Amino acid sequence: MRRELEEATSTIPEHLKNLPRVISFDEFKADTKEGKYAFIINDPIHKKVLDILPNRKKEYLIQYFTYTENRYSVEFVISDMYEPYLIVTTVMFPKAKYVVDRFHYTRYIMDALDKIRIRLQKSYDERSKEYKLLKNKKNVNLLRKYGNEIEWWVEVERYKNGHMVKMLPVDILRDILEISEELKRGYNLKELFLDIINHATYEDAEEQIRNWIDLCRKSYIEEFVEASGTIERWIEYIVNSFIDKRYSNGFTEGINNKIKVIKRNGFGYKNFNFFRRRILYIFNKQLGGGSKSGRNNK
Repeated sequence: MRRELEEATSTIPEHLKNLPRVISFDEFKADTKEGKYAFIINDPIHKKVLDILPNRKKEYLIQYFTYTENRYSVEFVISDMYEPYLIVTTVMFPKAKYVVDRFHYTRYIMDALDKIRIRLQKSYDERSKEYKLLKNKKNVNLLRKYGNEIEWWVEVERYKNGHMVKMLPVDILRDILEISEELKRGYNLKELFLDIINHATYEDAEEQIRNWIDLCRKSYIEEFVEASGTIERWIEYIVNSFIDKRYSNGFTEGINNKIKVIKRNGFGYKNFNFFRRRILYIFNKQLGGGSKSGRNNK
């Protein structure tokens, strides 16, 4: 099988000489002899895996991209709030805008609210109803109140007063937010942030986010003060995510999940070169049969 794979992927170059105008960066857990993490480069617009690199170190990435002939043609680089990736983009793609993926910066806000839940939970006796409500993260529907992911008017079973009862999620949320005014204010800050993410435009996003940051500071809720500080430090690159909704790492996250399955089915891979070839072949089968079109079109 190894020989067949090597023949099928013989046209894969060691370095990408040309890149599309929009690319995305991310890492995934590889656990090969080359190290714990590998680095993936994708074309999120055309849904293509471009290359897999053995590590995510800044110096290595800069060296790799020196072989890219059209570096000045790259317009957008999408990734997360990992500073080395921003530095690589600034150095190697000087005309590109760095875009922080929405999932990553939204997670900071969701985590801030969850930290309030955990802090409050620890303040109650384990036998109290408040503790039991707060302990179940699923109970604390710290998700989108006005979103479609929760069927607010469909009853669900929850443990209450010593036995299982049917309750509406909207009532569960009300009971939880009544536990603490601080939790309620944090929930409202989270909702406001998601309103901005879903409805702001590129032209007004920065102003709206800065107004939200000011509200977080005035709330004196330590978890939101800290989270909003992170948002402020990355605000330029967060605002870039409003330019085009397609500029996200959604495709990359999906690929990373599939790579986990490949690793599991193969009981892990220690040889990085074989692992790289296998991934690229699976996601870009046009490489087989001697066809070079798959790489040249990138």
